[in-house]
Amino acid sequence: MTELRHDILLSAADWQSRTLILAELQELGYEVMAVPGVHYAIQAALKGLVDPPLLIIDVHHDPEATYEKVQGLLSLFPDRPAILLIGVFDQRQWEPLRSRASHFFRRPIRIGDVVATVQTLFPPPTSGEGREGVEQARTTESPSMNESA
Repeated sequence: MTELRHDILLSAADWQSRTLILAELQELGYEVMAVPGVHYAIQAALKGLVDPPLLIIDVHHDPEATYEKVQGLLSLFPDRPAILLIGVFDQRQWEPLRSRASHFFRRPIRIGDVVATVQTLFPPPTSGEGREGVEQARTTESPSMNESA
């Protein structure tokens, strides 16, 4: 049986975005489950493979990232902060999710801004803290913030 992972869930079909965000977060000590799109994120959640303290959803170049599927993914983790990354011309389509997302970034984005937001919403684990720090951080409330980049 596969162990339930308590990693940040990073969904990004765009491999460059996924790779850069993943590398930056891992360098800071975060555990991240990176998947190549919303479909895979939903599958991981429905199969009980991940219980993320934070979601990062990049809908750029993801044909499976419809409003309904992203809303469905967010509804699987209603009490978890989420960062939504959207295309520059797609703001109208995703605007209804602004109130659900802790942060709402519109392309072009800087990876450093996304990482800084993660650090604000879910401080990085300290050395030796391990999963206990993840559990403690998950139980603390994050303020709901909306932001356009």
